[in-house]
Amino acid sequence: MVAIMLGVHADGTRDVFIFEHPKEHGHFHSAQECKTYVRENPMPIINTLAKHYDKRPVERLLCVPEEKVKRFVEKRDLKEFDT
Repeated sequence: MVAIMLGVHADGTRDVFIFEHPKEHGHFHSAQECKTYVRENPMPIINTLAKHYDKRPVERLLCVPEEKVKRFVEKRDLKEFDT
């Protein structure tokens, strides 16, 4: 799971939070499994983001394949999350 926070910094960058271990065993087997987890477990997600960003709203919460997350980390380009 990846959360893109609302707002842009003066340098044009955005805050992106990557959930490295979104649930007990650390990964999802499909995008649908991820979406179901998000729908059924919003509080752990909200609490984690609140610890890091206080009350800033989330612009998007994405369930993306690990390969796309790795490419984003390498390139720092949000376009990696576009479908």
